[in-house]
Amino acid sequence: IDVARSQDSSNNQSSVAVVEVVRNKKGRIEYINLVNLFNISNSLNFTAQAVEIKKIKRAFNAKIAISDSNGLGIGLIDELMKESYDPLTHESLGCWNTTNTDAIPETNDAEKCLYDLKPQSANSDIIVAFIDMVESGKLRLLVKKHDSDFTFEDRENYEERVVPFISTDYLIEETANLQLKPLPSGKLSIDRVVKKYNKDRVSALMYVLWY
Repeated sequence: IDVARSQDSSNNQSSVAVVEVVRNKKGRIEYINLVNLFNISNSLNFTAQAVEIKKIKRAFNAKIAISDSNGLGIGLIDELMKESYDPLTHESLGCWNTTNTDAIPETNDAEKCLYDLKPQSANSDIIVAFIDMVESGKLRLLVKKHDSDFTFEDRENYEERVVPFISTDYLIEETANLQLKPLPSGKLSIDRVVKKYNKDRVSALMYVLWY
């Protein structure tokens, strides 16, 4: 999860990358499949964003959520560590606990499924992990589809069958707009070539690949 919070709709949005890890019999990673990408409006407060994220985790039966807690991101972490409720059904979506901090969740039975990531502390390693996954072929994306490839049934189930392919196209565009920047320390950073294009999807994917 790459976190954003702003009233300005032109600003970055929170992005969620969902991946499936495929391991061999020895437990080593063979592939990481990018299953889906979600963008969550940054005009939503963190309580509402936490609801959306918990619904995504439940839908995909995810084992762990890695969330950026730099800057405003700590606000989302705080909300994820409270019990959330679906505003339509009023069903509880649970309360999360972190796996790597001493922060105390709202309930004693909170699910230990949240990794609190401060990307600035591991920025270069995150970039290196991303490059390694791409160059080794371990990262697998959805196959490119053109508009004519989608059937009527696909269009009837637009959110599930079409949007993931569109989001993957945006991810590739975001990645193509990034430029690797070596630092004097020997570590790496990245810059956006065209500043008006965001890198939220790439960041979310980078975090989970590093994890």
